[in-house]
Amino acid sequence: MRSFKYDKESSLSEGKVKALTSLRPAKTTSRSLKVSLISVSAALYAAAIAVTSPIPTPWGVGHFRPGVLVPAFFAVVCGPIVGGAGAAIGCFIGDFALSMFGLTNPLLSLVAGVPGNFVGFYLLGWLASKYRSWASFVASSFVALIVGNLIAALGVVGFFSFIVPDWASWPVDVKLATVMGFTFFWVATMAPFVIPFTPILVRGAKPILSQIEMGTGVSKMSWGKPISIIRSSVAVAVVLVAIYVIGEYTPWGSLLFSTFWVKMLLLIAAGVVFAFGVIVTFILIWREKP
Repeated sequence: MRSFKYDKESSLSEGKVKALTSLRPAKTTSRSLKVSLISVSAALYAAAIAVTSPIPTPWGVGHFRPGVLVPAFFAVVCGPIVGGAGAAIGCFIGDFALSMFGLTNPLLSLVAGVPGNFVGFYLLGWLASKYRSWASFVASSFVALIVGNLIAALGVVGFFSFIVPDWASWPVDVKLATVMGFTFFWVATMAPFVIPFTPILVRGAKPILSQIEMGTGVSKMSWGKPISIIRSSVAVAVVLVAIYVIGEYTPWGSLLFSTFWVKMLLLIAAGVVFAFGVIVTFILIWREKP
């Protein structure tokens, strides 16, 4: 009896050891996959930054970055860590490469771009994993872009206030207006790319995503009811138009935006987001017809 009991316990312990051992490669694979995805996201984002870097910005600070579509895609399909880390590392690599041509400052990137990109796209990935619908994505991406760009704008103004005497002497209201001007300008140049094109990329990448063990749950986004898409799109478009109205018809306009075409970018962004909502809504309604 003792021998039988001993063998039974031994076999159970061996079974547990095998079960635990079998779990280790999965964890290792998941970590390796996550590191690989972060590396790919960072490399693609850095390349996108370099391609669009010659496009000037109103203040001569920061860049026109439609390439934010890259970390937005990875944030949605792979989760917040991959999206945030890939965006932060890619931002620094891109800025470091551009600093060799005198187009930016690596220290400024660490103070403004890196934290802004990490928080913004981490937040987008977290919201996408919590609210798994494209209607929620429209609002979530807009909120994430505002938060991320606000952090970057605060970093830029704080950085130059310490190293540039002219910036240091600015009144507080001018500094705050500059922060908001940076924020809204970057949001207006990023939202028209992130909101309409991220769903298209995710749909096109579904065959590949189905073979990746990590992030497939996040990538299964549903369109939901057609009315929900148009509601989210209209809400974002109304906010952008409201910012334009404030900039155009109030005394804050001259502080927020340096040129008229910057204000027009807000209307263009509003139009793109609204058109996206209308087109997708009609497609969904057409699909529901028998």
